[in-house]
Amino acid sequence: MNGSIQWISWVKHGVVFGYLIAMYMFLISMAVGAHLVTLFAKAYYRDEDFLPLEKVGTFLPLLILLLMPFLLLVDMTHPERSYTMYYHWNWTATVAWGAYIMPLCVISYALHSFYLFRPEMMVAVREGRPGAGFYRVLLRDRIEAGSAAEIRQRQQKAERLWANLTIVFSFLALIYVGMRLSAFKGRVMVHSLAMVFIFMSLAASSGTGFMILLGRLKTAIVPLTQPALIKRNRFLVDFGVILKYALVAQLVIWVLYLIQLNFTGTGGKLAAYIFLGGPRAMQFWILQVAIGLILPFALVLFQSLRENSLASLVAGAATMLGVFFAVANLSIGSQLIPLTHLEWEKMAPEPFRTAFGIIVMVILFLLFLASYKILPYETPVSQKSEA
Repeated sequence: MNGSIQWISWVKHGVVFGYLIAMYMFLISMAVGAHLVTLFAKAYYRDEDFLPLEKVGTFLPLLILLLMPFLLLVDMTHPERSYTMYYHWNWTATVAWGAYIMPLCVISYALHSFYLFRPEMMVAVREGRPGAGFYRVLLRDRIEAGSAAEIRQRQQKAERLWANLTIVFSFLALIYVGMRLSAFKGRVMVHSLAMVFIFMSLAASSGTGFMILLGRLKTAIVPLTQPALIKRNRFLVDFGVILKYALVAQLVIWVLYLIQLNFTGTGGKLAAYIFLGGPRAMQFWILQVAIGLILPFALVLFQSLRENSLASLVAGAATMLGVFFAVANLSIGSQLIPLTHLEWEKMAPEPFRTAFGIIVMVILFLLFLASYKILPYETPVSQKSEA
C-alpha cells in the first residue's frame, strides 16, 4: 500500500489546460452570448434598421466558432485522436457531447447568416455592384426578382427556422462549456450546475460588450445616412443598458458562488481562497473585478456615458477582458488545488501557445474588418424606399 501511495504522489497534477483552453471557452461564451443578445433584441425591436446589427451578431460569432478549434489543435498533444469521438462515442464524456453540439451550432449559424445576407446579395448581383461575382457564386446563380424586403418576406419561414435552431444550439453550447469545465480535477471549485449559471452570465456580459464594440467599429468604418446613424446609436445605447444589468447579474452570481464555496468544506474554502487571496488573487481583483466589472459598469451607468462612443468602446473591451480572466481564473484556478501534497500546483510558462492565441485574436479582428467591406450589411437606401 505504501508503495502504491508513493507512486501516485509522483504523478504530475499541475496545470494541464492553460490559457489556450481558457480562450477556447471564453470565445464560445462570447460568440454565443453575442448571438443570443442580438436575437432577443431583434425580437424586441422588430425594426428593419436593426438588421445590420443582427447580421453582425450572427456572422461574426460564426467566424469565431470556425476559428476556435485551432486553439484546441495547438493545445492537444495528439489532435488526430479527437476524430475517435465520432466513431467511438462515450456519452458519459462531456467533450464527446461538445464534438456534436459545436459543429451543429456552426451549421445553424452559417445557414442563418446565409439567409440574412441573401436578399442584399441578390440585389447587388442584379445591380452589378462591387462583389456581385462573389455573391453570385454564394447564391449558386439563383437570383430572384423583387426588392430586398420582398425577398426577405418570401424566405421568412426558412430564416426564422434557422434562427430558432441557433437559439437551441447556443444554449446547449453554454451548458457544454459549463459541464466541460466541471470535468477539470478541482471539481469542488467548478461544480457543474454553478458553472452553467456562471457561463450564462459571462456570455450575456461578454456578448453584449462584443456587440457594442463591433457596432461602434462598424459605424465608424461603414458610412451611414443620418437617420440610420441616429437609429444605430440608439440601438447601441440600449445595448449599454443590457450590459449594465448583465454586469449586475454576473456580480450577484459570483458573490453567491463564492458564498457557496465556503459551505462546501475545507476544499471549498481552499477554492475560494484561490480567488480572494491565493495564486489567482491579482487576476481576480484587478483584471476580473476592477477592470472587467467595476470599470464597464461605471461607463454604462449613465445615459450620457452610454451615448459617448469612446466610453462605450472602452466598456465593451473591458468587459470582454474581464470575462476572459473570469474563465481563466476558473479553469486554471481549479487545476491549482493540491491533490497529493500541501503546495499549490504550478503552471509552466506557455510562450508559444500564448503567442498563437494572440495571433488567432488578431486574425479574427482582421476578418471582422474585412467582412465589413466585403459583405452587404446595409440595405440600400433605394430598396428601403421601395419597401
